[in-house]
Amino acid sequence: MAKKTVGQVLRDQRAKLDMTLNAAEELTQIQKMYIVALEHDDYDALPGDFYVKAYLKQYAERLDLDYDQLVTAYEKNEPIEVDETPDLSESYRFVKPSERLEADEELGDKKWRYYLPIVLLGTVAALIIISISATVVLNKPKNSGIAEHLYSLSTSSKSKASASSTEPSTSSVSSESKAPEPPKPEITVTGNGQALAATVKNVASPVKVNLSTAAGVAVWIGMTNSDLPGGQITLTDATPTTTSLTGNQTVLTLGKTTGLTIKIGDTPIDLSSIVAPESPATLTITIE
Repeated sequence: MAKKTVGQVLRDQRAKLDMTLNAAEELTQIQKMYIVALEHDDYDALPGDFYVKAYLKQYAERLDLDYDQLVTAYEKNEPIEVDETPDLSESYRFVKPSERLEADEELGDKKWRYYLPIVLLGTVAALIIISISATVVLNKPKNSGIAEHLYSLSTSSKSKASASSTEPSTSSVSSESKAPEPPKPEITVTGNGQALAATVKNVASPVKVNLSTAAGVAVWIGMTNSDLPGGQITLTDATPTTTSLTGNQTVLTLGKTTGLTIKIGDTPIDLSSIVAPESPATLTITIE
């Protein structure tokens, strides 16, 4: 027996039926964002307790689950005991001690065959090194004056070259330091109620969106046209996220906006126009 939450039971049953979120939405006529909230036990993302029970009943019937068991676990905030069959598909072969002993003895008889090539290669390498060393010693010139002269000439030419290259590098550094700073993003927020639109200008590509929450706050977020894995995340203060936009317009579906911070780069988007911050909302970001 294993204990699972209501959301885990729903999610496991959908996976067992090989059903995608889009298929579940079409089958149950429940918005995908609410299905995800139910499967992650994020009941704060739903409008209220009435909707939680109604959606739970509708979803359980479509997945052929016991609604009474699910709603009881939801009301008591308790896990559900489910049967899980252990995987006994793997088979094992027992090796007798006598068989292991015979294998070790056979390997011991053949060890010298493995070490013989290594010993031969080592001997050849040692002979080559000795021959090279002897050749260098026997052919070493008696007078090193020419070598010292060439060394001093090479050193002086290098010092002149380094001196001549100092001025261009200094000028390039000074020119780089005077480069103008890029303009900061301009963000204009319109709309009210539970739907806002943000128009962003003067932003370099790729556009980075930073998502974070206040301490102790968890928010479910769905996101289109971004590199966010799966297009959705349950955001907490311990898991701030940065994602890149892949299009000129992105729609964020927010479970709630209380304690949520959304930034374009280092510039925050004003979410204060949301009328009900504890209810689901949408934010459309357009890049110009």
